[in-house]
Amino acid sequence: MAGKWLIDVTDERFDIPPNADVLDFIRRVNPFAHSDVGSLLIDLGKRVEGAHAYSPSYAQCAYVVLHTEALKIVAIAFGQSGLAFRLPPVSRAAALEDGGGAATEIGSDWVLFNPWDPGVTRERMDTRLRRWCREAFAAPPRTAQGDREID
Repeated sequence: MAGKWLIDVTDERFDIPPNADVLDFIRRVNPFAHSDVGSLLIDLGKRVEGAHAYSPSYAQCAYVVLHTEALKIVAIAFGQSGLAFRLPPVSRAAALEDGGGAATEIGSDWVLFNPWDPGVTRERMDTRLRRWCREAFAAPPRTAQGDREID
């Protein structure tokens, strides 16, 4: 995969209108994800019914996303500690008050969290991330095939 842009190896099934912002981010940034933040996102997804994890290359530490069964991407792990959730307007303000930051580099619906913020206890951060991951999956899913199951 050396020398490839991750958007070029991203499954084309994700090229749907609701994902335009996050796919544009992937196209511009070519984000890889440290295995710690990628694994954390996968673990968060295991607690949400209907969550599916995807990466164009887990072995090469490419970005990791969680998506609904309808293929809508609702969370992304990237970089050393980037963990962002797509949140509905009703949840976004509360997430920003709960330590999140506007992830405008991804899109207006996205809130970024630093899962290793030294000013927040591990227990508090775990609770926070589980909450916003659940909120990101508020919409009812549809079945997708060929993704890594989270169990």
